Amino acid sequence: MMTKILFVLILAFISLTQAFAREHNRIETLGVSKAGQFVALEEYAYEAASNNYVVTVRVINVWTQEYVGKMIKVVKKADRPAYLDLARAEARRLAQDDLIKFKISGT
Repeated sequence: MMTKILFVLILAFISLTQAFAREHNRIETLGVSKAGQFVALEEYAYEAASNNYVVTVRVINVWTQEYVGKMIKVVKKADRPAYLDLARAEARRLAQDDLIKFKISGT
């Protein structure tokens, strides 16, 4: 009986650790337009299931609360921690057109 309880507790612990280790997201502001209407947001995450870093850059119109422009998404293998910085730099480079179009500074 004690071994069954111990087995169930171990399974519960393993499933909880896997549930919390799946994804880690972070959102940062890349910049804002002079009038404060447009804000560039960068979301970067680690996806444990695919062992990838995912970086997304979007521009939001704060006045209408809608996304504008194109969504930039960069996916890199998470073999090394430095690959996250490379993915973030690539996403920012690809988003430059929208940042210029909406006159967003601060990047």
